[in-house]
Amino acid sequence: MDDITLVAKLDNDTTLYVSPMHDQTYDEFVEADNLGGPRGYFIARERRNQFEILAKATNLDAAREIFGMLTSAHRVAS
Repeated sequence: MDDITLVAKLDNDTTLYVSPMHDQTYDEFVEADNLGGPRGYFIARERRNQFEILAKATNLDAAREIFGMLTSAHRVAS
């Protein structure tokens, strides 16, 4: 898996990230394994210093598509 991270600043308070997650980080920060393990790409949002995982994509192509939809939807809505 590539260690590719996509980042988009949506507004002054909100940043969107897409990134793989290392096993140790997953074990530390995901309390209930309801995301199917650390493999894949995680779509996360940081808003007002709160970090939240929004979704998980199984591969980089799917992650890029979700990222593109979220960032283009934000531009249209602004």
